[in-house]
Amino acid sequence: MNFKKTHLIAFIFLCGFLSFKSSLGQDYQLAGFKYAHYPKSQMKDVSGNQETSFNEYGFFINVPTILKKDNTIMVNGLGYGQVQASMYNYPTINTDVLRKKLEVVYYQFSLIHKWNDKWMLAISLKPTLSSDFEDKLSVDDFVFQGGAFITRKFNDKLKIGAGVVNSTRWGSPIVVPTINIHYKHNRHTINAILPISAKYTYSFLPSKKLNLGLGYGRNGADFNVYDSNFPELDKINYSRANVGMIGNYQLTKILRFEISGGISTGRTYRLVDQNQNLHNFDSKAAPYLNLGIVLVPPKKD
Repeated sequence: MNFKKTHLIAFIFLCGFLSFKSSLGQDYQLAGFKYAHYPKSQMKDVSGNQETSFNEYGFFINVPTILKKDNTIMVNGLGYGQVQASMYNYPTINTDVLRKKLEVVYYQFSLIHKWNDKWMLAISLKPTLSSDFEDKLSVDDFVFQGGAFITRKFNDKLKIGAGVVNSTRWGSPIVVPTINIHYKHNRHTINAILPISAKYTYSFLPSKKLNLGLGYGRNGADFNVYDSNFPELDKINYSRANVGMIGNYQLTKILRFEISGGISTGRTYRLVDQNQNLHNFDSKAAPYLNLGIVLVPPKKD
């Protein structure tokens, strides 16, 4: 079987696995570009008017391949993300605004296996370079993330699973147990990976191309950094919880526009120095806006 035919069959076969990926709290996405805007947010418990803001960009691609007897697929993915962080009115900075560019480059390997009509297993490994790339790369620039999930189908409407992930969504990497829930009935859909994310959507229009609802998502990152203004600084990590409205519109059979916005709260920042001393800061809740355009497998009829 030639290369093109193998990947075409894998693409079609993935459509049968969409319900499994939905049980993990998300639809399967083959490629995409996403942008997030976090406007100025005032720091808590400070004497001045210190503020922070973030602009985040990212793109990714996932390539699926069938392995064994149509019961297992392997997905190889690559992704890049950039965070433009801005700090305003900090007394220790010699300028009114300090801007810092932070970058992420990752490879993601996923294996999805269907045991039978009820049980499925997913394993994901995500080695990541997370740095400002201002200094020579070292082991401190490397972050290993991943997870494993088992999901059971109870009926055509409900799937529930459990798993464990190692993630930087809370800032520094931690291991978190998860519960996965997917419920779909008529125009109502619930996807959740608790405690990481949860969303409810309702489908509009006869074609169900428009979906609107509510969502929650935990978001964070951990970066190895070097800055001549702060030579003792070693790492920056941050975490936030986003709560708000979510929506998407199916532009074509395989192209989808996504948007979400609301309040970003629980915003924490941790600066780690060369001696591993931790300096914690918090900022007030503030609005956020996420936009994306993604390539997805066509829905089953």
